[in-house]
Amino acid sequence: MQESQNHNSGGVLAEAEQSATEFTLRAVASGLVVGCLIGASNVCIGLKIGWTFGASITAAVLSFAFFKSLAGVLSRPYGMRENVITATAGSSAGTMASAGGMTACIPALEMIRHEGGLEPLGFGMLTIWAISIAFLGVFFAIPLRHQMVVVEKLRYPTGTAAAETIKAMYASGLEAVKKARMLMIAGLAAAVIKILLSIKPLGLVSFADIGFEDFGLTSLGIMGVSFLALKIGFSLSPMMLGAGVLIGPKVGWSLLAGSLVTWGIITPILMHKGIIHSPDAAGVYKNAIKWVLWPGVAMMVTAGFTSLALQYKTIGATFTSLRKATHAEEVAAGEEDAPDPFPMKWWFIGMAAATTLTTSLAYIFFGIPIWMGIMAVVLSLFIASIAVRATGETDINPVGAMGKITQAIYAAVHPGVMTTNIMTAGITAAGASQSGDLMHDLKVGYMLKVSIRKQVFAQMIGVIAGVFASAAVYRLLTAAYEVPGEDLPGPAVLTWYTMAKVLGEGIRVTFDKLPGALWAAVVGGLLGIIITLLGRVKSLKKWMPSPVAFGIAFVVPAFNSITMWLGAFIIYLIERKKPELVERFAPSLASGLIAGEGLMMVVIAILLIMGVKWV
Repeated sequence: MQESQNHNSGGVLAEAEQSATEFTLRAVASGLVVGCLIGASNVCIGLKIGWTFGASITAAVLSFAFFKSLAGVLSRPYGMRENVITATAGSSAGTMASAGGMTACIPALEMIRHEGGLEPLGFGMLTIWAISIAFLGVFFAIPLRHQMVVVEKLRYPTGTAAAETIKAMYASGLEAVKKARMLMIAGLAAAVIKILLSIKPLGLVSFADIGFEDFGLTSLGIMGVSFLALKIGFSLSPMMLGAGVLIGPKVGWSLLAGSLVTWGIITPILMHKGIIHSPDAAGVYKNAIKWVLWPGVAMMVTAGFTSLALQYKTIGATFTSLRKATHAEEVAAGEEDAPDPFPMKWWFIGMAAATTLTTSLAYIFFGIPIWMGIMAVVLSLFIASIAVRATGETDINPVGAMGKITQAIYAAVHPGVMTTNIMTAGITAAGASQSGDLMHDLKVGYMLKVSIRKQVFAQMIGVIAGVFASAAVYRLLTAAYEVPGEDLPGPAVLTWYTMAKVLGEGIRVTFDKLPGALWAAVVGGLLGIIITLLGRVKSLKKWMPSPVAFGIAFVVPAFNSITMWLGAFIIYLIERKKPELVERFAPSLASGLIAGEGLMMVVIAILLIMGVKWV
């Protein structure tokens, strides 16, 4: 089906730009600008809710609208293939928040280093490490591309959507301009709301989170614990509303249910029984999170493993894909591929360089023996292959579960050393994240016949720019805010940290100071398995919550979960009456809300570091 679509788009591709190079300075630069901005906001939202969002379609739409507005002064039209390079560079830069570990393994490692009296990673260490592991992910994807994209024609839904969006823009540019305008307006509005709520003299700070106490109902609560202490209410955060728009109603309802169970039932019971204590309302969340995170994290981990195990066919097919990866003769005669393949000689050199750099840095920075580093790279290559196939078939990249596999393996190989199991898992997560991201871009290039080699170059440039942007924002945020903390609870950070603690210290040491938390973790883990299995039953699927979202609600304040549910619910109600409107503009609206607040948080962080008193 996709092959016929490619031929049908021939008329569009026949434009003058077809004969011109797509790898231009303006194409790469525009992608990097958008990608770095998205990457910056991804650091913020990743540390808030544990999820990040892609940048390829946003980069494509914004760059198209920008260059279209300059059409009268450009010496040559900004072409479709240039737009693909823009999307590739933007996608790569935008994903560095997660692929570089800024929203998960790096802050988890720094929590452990802090407990040991060690300083956080320096900016130089952080950037060169992130670049090396992200480059591994790029090189993991290259030999798999032909088999996955050309031979088996896996769908890669995000990549396919990006290609169709780009073709639609060049067929009718007005729609793209409207989407870009929506994104910019939403971003500006979100930034203004965030700064207004943060300026202390305006007296609006207390309205950032709306609870029952704001309506004079201060005595309301559950089992003697006030709603204020439980943080039950909703937030005026545009970022959280935007995230709700993107995640959809099922995930939204799962977050709401998980939040009500955690903060409306479990926490009041723990307070009533004296298992957790707090002298004031402000300390309830900080003390409760130490206990309730265990069932939540256990549910997320077991759900991830179960979901991965259910993809046994995908895992089995990965062996075949690896065997066939370099056998081009197995392609049907006359198969039309994208031009300019990436030379395998260059791949071998790049792979050797990235492996050498990664294993050397692992030894120098974290004391991981060279042989363990090499083992981590080899293991990560295989696991990334599974991730590439999974995201091609389902659009879900199981990065979290992949990282936990490596953590468990290295807990056995190098027991008791938490740094080793975190950072080797960081190699795996980066490889799975970056290779999956590149494969979506290569799917776009295949559909629109863009140079494979130039897409890989754009991806590499995006890695470098994105790492510097994301690392700088990460350092700014961690200097101004506590991570994990109330503003940036870091659910993914807590997942990695708690997994490392259990594997490194042992169950008894970890749970001795938390009565009942071990059994809660067991129950949470079992629920993760059961819900995932029941979700495969057709008649029950629509009634089952998302176990990952349900678990995340255990480790973020109720304000955040309820607000994301509210965003998802509002867009669901609008979609029932005007589905076309939601399909056209909801992603742009949500992306603008997320990016606007995220970037303003960076500005506020700078002001806080400078000692400004009015924020």
